[in-house]
Amino acid sequence: MDVREKTYYRKIHEPIDSVVDDDGMFTFGTYRKAIPNINMLEAKGPFNFPATRSFKKFRLKEWEAFQAGNERIFIFGAIYNAKVAGIALLHIYDRQIKKLYRYEKITSSFNLPTIASGLVDTCTEYEAKKFKMSIHNNLERNEIKVAADIDPMEDLPNVKLVIKCHHTPEPIVICQPFGENRGLYSHKNFMPMEGYMVLGKETLLFDIDNSYMIIDDHKGYYPYNMKYDWTTGWGKDTNGHIFGFNLTDNQIINKEVYNENCLWMDSSMYPLPPIKFYTYKQGEEEKWHIKDDYGMVDLYFYPEIKTEIKVNLLILSIDYEAPMGRIEGQFKLKDIKVDISNCFGMGEKKRFRI
Repeated sequence: MDVREKTYYRKIHEPIDSVVDDDGMFTFGTYRKAIPNINMLEAKGPFNFPATRSFKKFRLKEWEAFQAGNERIFIFGAIYNAKVAGIALLHIYDRQIKKLYRYEKITSSFNLPTIASGLVDTCTEYEAKKFKMSIHNNLERNEIKVAADIDPMEDLPNVKLVIKCHHTPEPIVICQPFGENRGLYSHKNFMPMEGYMVLGKETLLFDIDNSYMIIDDHKGYYPYNMKYDWTTGWGKDTNGHIFGFNLTDNQIINKEVYNENCLWMDSSMYPLPPIKFYTYKQGEEEKWHIKDDYGMVDLYFYPEIKTEIKVNLLILSIDYEAPMGRIEGQFKLKDIKVDISNCFGMGEKKRFRI
C-alpha cells in the first residue's frame, strides 16, 4: 500500500467526568486527562439483546497492568479479572544474563482479583497465601504505587517489589467503540519510576533518573472471541531523548478516528495512526514489523524471550503470547522524528474465547 503524503490527525477531546453519560451512552473519544467516573455498567444496550446489570458485569473484561524497569531489568505485571477466572502475573526479565523469572497465579471464580474503578484513590489487588500483588492508584497526588510479595515457587526465588511512578506526563485516555454503544476504556501513561526489588538474595534499586513505568488501566465489553496485537516500550533516540510508545491493532471500529496508538516524548503525548502487525520467521528467529499507512510508524521488534499461556476448555480458550525484546526503527511526526538507537519492550498476541 502506498504511503500517504498527508500527516495523520486525530482530535483530542475536552476532559469528561464519566465514561458513560446520563443517557447511558458512551462518550467515545481520545483524552489527555483521567476520567474520574468509570461507570461502564451504566451503559445502555451494549449488546444486541436486553442485558441485566449482572450480565454486563459478567461480560466486562477488566485488568490493570504495567511495564517497568531500567537498562538491566524489564518487568511486566498484570492483574486480570475475566469473571470465570482471574490471572495475576509478574514476569521479570534480567537482560544482563537473559533470564526470565515467571511468577503466575491463575485463580478460580471463588477468589477473583479486585480491579480498580479508575485511577483516583483506588486499588487493584490479588492476595493469596504466598502470592500478594497490588497497584495503588492516587492521581490526586500524581502517584501510582506497585507492590508484590511472592514466596519461592518451584525453581523461582522469592521476590519483593516496591515501586512508585510519578504521573506527571500527559496520558492517553480513550473511550472507543466495538459497536454502536459497546465500549472500551483505557488509561495509559509513560512515567518516571523509583523503588527497589529483592530477587532471591539480590537487591536491585530503581533510580528515578533512569527507570520508567507504563501503566494500563483497562475495561471493555470485548467480543466473545477477543483478539488483538500490541506492543509497547521505551528507550533513547539517536539524540539521547527519552521516549515511550503504545501500539495496538484490536477490534475497535473506525480506527482512523478511534485507536490508542501514541508516542510519549518530553512529557507530552502524541497520537499516532492505525497500525498493522506483520510477523516473520526465519528458522527459529522471529521478527515483527509494525507500520502504518502514513509513514509515521515503522518499527521492527526482535523477541529475545517469550511467555505463553495456552488453555482450551469448553467455554474458555486462551492463546496468549507475550515476547520481550529489542525494538528498532523510527517514528516520523510532522515536527518530530525519532530514530531509535536503544529501545526494549514487549508485545502481545492475544486470542481469547472467554
